[in-house]
Amino acid sequence: MSTDLYMTQEIIEKQSRAATIQRFEQELNAKIQRGDQSSTYFGTALLKRAIEPILDILNAQKKAAKKGNAMNASIAFKFIDKLNSDVVAYLTCRVIIDRIVTNTRIQDVAVRIGQACEDELRYQSFDKQHPHLFKKILAETETTRKRKRETFVAAYNRYCETWRTWSKQEKLHVGMKMVSIFIEATNFVEEVRVLRAKNKTDIHLKATDAVVEFIEKNKDVAGMLNPIHVPMVVPPKDWTSPKSGGYLTYYTPQLPFIKIRHNPQARNYLEDLQGNTQEMAAVYDAVNTIQRTPWRVNSFVLDVFTQMHDQNLPVAGLPSREDIPLPPSPLTKDRDSSDLNDDEKLKFKIWKKKAKTVYEQNLALKSKRLMTAKIASIAGRFEQYEAIYFPHTLDWRGRAYPVPMYLNPQGNSLAKGLLEFAAGKPLGSNDAAYELAVHGANCFGYDKCSMDERIDWVEENTQRILQVATDPFEDLWWAKEADDPWCFLAFCYEWNGFQRHGLEHISHIPIAKDGSCSGLQHFSAALRDPIGGQAVNLMPSNEPEDIYQKVIDLAIVKITADLGGDSDNIAQACLNYGLSRKAAKRMTMCRVYGSTLYSGRTFLSEYISETDAKRRQEDLSYTSPLDGLEFEAALYLAKHIWDSINETVIAAKDGMAWLQDCASILAKENLPISWTTVDGFPVMQSYPETKIRRIKTKLGEKIVYLGLREDLMDKMNKRGQRNGISPNVVHSLDSCHLRMTVNLARENGVTHFAMIHDSFGCHACDIPMLSACLREAFIDLYVANDPFELFRLQTQLLTETVLPMPPAKGSLDLTDVRNSEFFFA
Repeated sequence: MSTDLYMTQEIIEKQSRAATIQRFEQELNAKIQRGDQSSTYFGTALLKRAIEPILDILNAQKKAAKKGNAMNASIAFKFIDKLNSDVVAYLTCRVIIDRIVTNTRIQDVAVRIGQACEDELRYQSFDKQHPHLFKKILAETETTRKRKRETFVAAYNRYCETWRTWSKQEKLHVGMKMVSIFIEATNFVEEVRVLRAKNKTDIHLKATDAVVEFIEKNKDVAGMLNPIHVPMVVPPKDWTSPKSGGYLTYYTPQLPFIKIRHNPQARNYLEDLQGNTQEMAAVYDAVNTIQRTPWRVNSFVLDVFTQMHDQNLPVAGLPSREDIPLPPSPLTKDRDSSDLNDDEKLKFKIWKKKAKTVYEQNLALKSKRLMTAKIASIAGRFEQYEAIYFPHTLDWRGRAYPVPMYLNPQGNSLAKGLLEFAAGKPLGSNDAAYELAVHGANCFGYDKCSMDERIDWVEENTQRILQVATDPFEDLWWAKEADDPWCFLAFCYEWNGFQRHGLEHISHIPIAKDGSCSGLQHFSAALRDPIGGQAVNLMPSNEPEDIYQKVIDLAIVKITADLGGDSDNIAQACLNYGLSRKAAKRMTMCRVYGSTLYSGRTFLSEYISETDAKRRQEDLSYTSPLDGLEFEAALYLAKHIWDSINETVIAAKDGMAWLQDCASILAKENLPISWTTVDGFPVMQSYPETKIRRIKTKLGEKIVYLGLREDLMDKMNKRGQRNGISPNVVHSLDSCHLRMTVNLARENGVTHFAMIHDSFGCHACDIPMLSACLREAFIDLYVANDPFELFRLQTQLLTETVLPMPPAKGSLDLTDVRNSEFFFA
């Protein structure tokens, strides 16, 4: 590696630091200028600390005033008593802290506090008189606090009873009382006299020296709390301890090997164990191997993307630059929804659902535009380098993630399509060419058939594939029909190279092998479940099993049986809509992670929304058979799919229940759960109870006051511990399998890795070896070891209560995965 590249890396990290600070300064200055200091790094901290002491004094003075104490029987309390004390305290803090670094006349601050209190009462009155209109305006008014107030006041004056406006003097009384309480309770601000003219002075509120020192002392730290991370042009530092790897210089804050937020108990526990390098050696080795993989930007894919973006072609997952127009409202501006007749109310209700859907879709479009722009910007910046690298860290379950955001090997289709291995390898054999073809069929979405059928599909479509490689815009078939369009585009270019150079073709793209519903694979393996194992391809078969299709097929049978009954209309509408395997995918996949019927409704709502958006993008005249019935359909479908899953996934439910029982026992004793994976990774699940005070104003602004977490660390959140254990154990198992696979494959000559939890990739020529290694690692994990029994023994050490035994094992022979072609396919 040349010295110049290390110097370049230092410059990149220095630039990233400068960009992070610049972004922080811009956001901070913008908040200060618009009077929104309460949402800054210092404002939120000050506000949270101020609420409790202000409430103590305010409530004491209110109590004294009611008893007739002359000192506290202020006119201010006649108005303050109209509001909840929490809200008054919050509004006072917000108004003062919004101006804490800009000296402001005390009268102006006081009047603003009084105005904020009056506004809150007006909003409450508006909500009480016209709740639907209030919510509509609240949802549609996305702008500054000032603009929101103007909108609501105008609407109130138009639709509500006459409001008795507080006089300026009354606002001043309220505000001065609260300023006095704020100063007494917090010592955050002090009164200073400022000469305005000859013999004339004003009293201003000024931050105390302690607050100024607090702001300055924490500014540098706050500025780097959310650093901008980009790819590296030299290999990352190896991990040998909890804080040793990743970026090279002090310009980038040191990364933690395991990312844990807001849980000092778990963080301390894990960092202590990570320090034992010998026990963690296999974990460190695997992560170091992954992050040493050199990548580069695929110039062909980047060029195609740039042209499509410039032409504003909303295909291949690219978002349109134009928002979806809102449907015309049946409610004219001069009418309130409460005045509508029954027929008009029905039309208005249907319109609101449509408008909400369009609004959410436009928000998603905005997010996708931003994501796409950032991916393209980073790719353009790093295209010049022969090799780039992605430092990796682990989450607390052991799952590996690249640190740079947006453009990375675990990104969306565009991000993955834009990346290829920097060092190519010749195909060299028919097996490698075979794997390249299978990968192409998989990327297109032709992956629910035998391997030979996938090869046949590629051969039948070779002319179209070569056309894409030479002129991607001649036929946008790849962009409109492929499941993973950008990775398929990269494959087309590779396939063209193979056609031209044969087995001597130097291949650069990662070939991926994906698990079949990996959560159920791990449960089925741990419990030796032959039924579940068959459903997720742990056993040999001529055709790949598709559990998602199996579930949706069973659900369709149940839906069809409803025709002619009480649910005839919704059943027919769902059948007319057409249900693909994707309708059942998330519910099935997440079932073994402890998801519920309720979360299934959310998944189905998202499925319907995403499907409608895609169909509407392809056909602007598209009308959904579920138009106006989206929510009802989600409820209906969730129930049938849930029942279908439970009839398909049997043993895994027993495994989930056993894990939850163990978690519940420890939670009752206020104990966290800790275990260590087969390869030495320590895991601690600790969801403590947290004292929370919530204050929410009618404009939807809220501040959450968190009690000291240390005071509650000995009290576990029983529901959180129970609900979290199943997905967390499974994720620790799939991450262990990944690391074991990487280490075994590296020992057998595989050098480049594209790893995404349950998707393992390498060069085409190395796929046979990687496939063999991932099978042997899986057998080693579950045959040479017994993770569920190991979990029981380790957790039993934490309690004197006898934990239940794991469910009885079935008859599945796990060594059969050696001969299961579709285990990872």
